[in-house]
Amino acid sequence: MEKLNELMVQVPQMKNLENSLQENLQQTNQFSISIYDGKIYDGKLTTECIINEVKKLKNAFPSLPKGFYDVLTDRIKELGFSDARLTDAVNNMIDTCIYPQPTIANLISWDKRIKLYNYQQIVELVNQYGVSVWDHYKAVKISARPSEPPR
Repeated sequence: MEKLNELMVQVPQMKNLENSLQENLQQTNQFSISIYDGKIYDGKLTTECIINEVKKLKNAFPSLPKGFYDVLTDRIKELGFSDARLTDAVNNMIDTCIYPQPTIANLISWDKRIKLYNYQQIVELVNQYGVSVWDHYKAVKISARPSEPPR
């Protein structure tokens, strides 16, 4: 996973990270968060991007039927994709597709996540690598995890 500081440069809307992390933990109880979460990256899906990415897919996979692109467009709109997520998903598909033809599920399941570390994990990283760990990670205070009662 990419380091949080690197992603913060790429995604300037990271100021809402704490709220988004809290919501993510309550909903999924996972210790990672998507960089495409609407509260972190407030990107829009534009017609221009859809056209460019469909063109890219048509060039990479010329045998896909026309209906594929209609269904794909409907799904990415309904799932709230942004230009950035669609572009990343198409590029990932082109780079990693091992089947003769990709599926819509291959594209819409693409996500780039930031791993979250708890206090104990960060302490272990500091013990292993020294205080320079803080050059690569950002401390984020999150209120009580869903499985814990508030203190």
